[in-house]
Amino acid sequence: MTVRKLTFAVLFALVSFALSAQEGAPTGTYRSFSPADQWELGVNLGLPFVVGDVDSKFPGFGGGLHVRKSLDHIFSLRFHGEYLKTKNEQDIRTSENSWISGGGQLVVALNNFRFNKPVRKFLINAFAGLGIDSYKTKYENIAQFDGTDSGESDSRSTAHMELGLGLSYRINPRVNISLEHTVYSVFGRNADLLDSDENVARDVTTYRDILHFPHLSLNFNLGGSDKNGLKKSEPLYWANPMSMVSDAITALEARPVYDPTDTDGDGIIDAIDEEDNSPTGARVDTKGVTLDSDADKVPDYKDKEPYSPPGYSVDGMGVAQGLPKYTTESDVNRIVKDEIAKIKFPSYESNWFFPNVNFNDNRYDVRYSEYEKLYQVATVLKQNPSIKVVAIGNTDRRGPEGYNNVLSYNRAKAAIDFLVSQHGIARDRLILNWAGEATALIPVNGANAANRRVEFRVAKGETEMARPEGPEAGKGNFKGNKDAGY
Repeated sequence: MTVRKLTFAVLFALVSFALSAQEGAPTGTYRSFSPADQWELGVNLGLPFVVGDVDSKFPGFGGGLHVRKSLDHIFSLRFHGEYLKTKNEQDIRTSENSWISGGGQLVVALNNFRFNKPVRKFLINAFAGLGIDSYKTKYENIAQFDGTDSGESDSRSTAHMELGLGLSYRINPRVNISLEHTVYSVFGRNADLLDSDENVARDVTTYRDILHFPHLSLNFNLGGSDKNGLKKSEPLYWANPMSMVSDAITALEARPVYDPTDTDGDGIIDAIDEEDNSPTGARVDTKGVTLDSDADKVPDYKDKEPYSPPGYSVDGMGVAQGLPKYTTESDVNRIVKDEIAKIKFPSYESNWFFPNVNFNDNRYDVRYSEYEKLYQVATVLKQNPSIKVVAIGNTDRRGPEGYNNVLSYNRAKAAIDFLVSQHGIARDRLILNWAGEATALIPVNGANAANRRVEFRVAKGETEMARPEGPEAGKGNFKGNKDAGY
């Protein structure tokens, strides 16, 4: 229990020290020299073995994953998980251990205390941490307290301490490889059961079996840009914390010494003046070059016409030559008047749009739902007393053609009668036409609501059509096919 308390105390002190390095920064104009950095994702494979009461049979095998994030340039946190298999064998006594664990470690970059390079090529890491594990062991010829000497233990879940050292090599800014050795020490009574031998009936005991895991890890740096769109740096434990300061100092040293000399007095200092002998009083651009606004090769300070139209030659004073006669205001008014006179505006009457009035199947009585449409037609007629309107009856393609002609006549007549009786439209302003099934909106055979309609359009010389020959139509349903009649 003393060892466990001491371990917790040491780890707590290390984490507190690492986090304290992130605090206490002054506010206001302080500039941080620790950029946003990437995460590390690692994949490892190794040869684990258990040092205990039974000799280890080397090697075992195992592997795992980890993620690592820097706290600063020295300290980082790493979270990991492993699956390991080990075997111990001594004379006829054998045991096989299957181990699954996960934990967290505080990692210290030992050689990044000395900041002599922009980035490290090699990195020496020391780490300590805590974790939890679950393991079980198969054993043969190893005496147990329950009297057995062969079998398989139930899975044991325990806490453990982790210690280790590692050496990493930076391949490129995205990839590095590490060789590490991790030692796991289990807390509690299960500490002596990794090889299943608790030295039953013997006076000696190692008390604690130690799991060793030497392994090789391939690590990748992950991360794109920070919240400001800047590319994230490598993890800080690879970088020199003074590199940004050094870059800033170098950039300051490389800046030219400010020299306010302006030889020609044009307001542009000689350091950026591309024409340091501009004539006195001449207008110049931001680079100190004498202005020539119309690019006619006569500088503005000499140009009597600094905005000459392009494409014309100029004289020595910059005035354009050979310009055509200017168009006067009277000329513009005359041209506009002549052009307007040429425009032939269409008659407004040809542009009226009237809604169609639709009917039930084999009916010509006006439905309540169509009253509003006929009201709209009547409104146009009342507001335009000079126009006449043609009402054209239509049917769908059910029934014989002769029957449909009479039905379309009846529908047109019903719509006209409604306008006359309900809205007071003079009968001589309405011209009755019928089309039967000949002008279907939707080209389908059989019943179709869109084809059962009366259309309205402004009259253009049409005459009224008489009722077609045939029996009365539109009083209800019909029977039979199209050629057989109703």
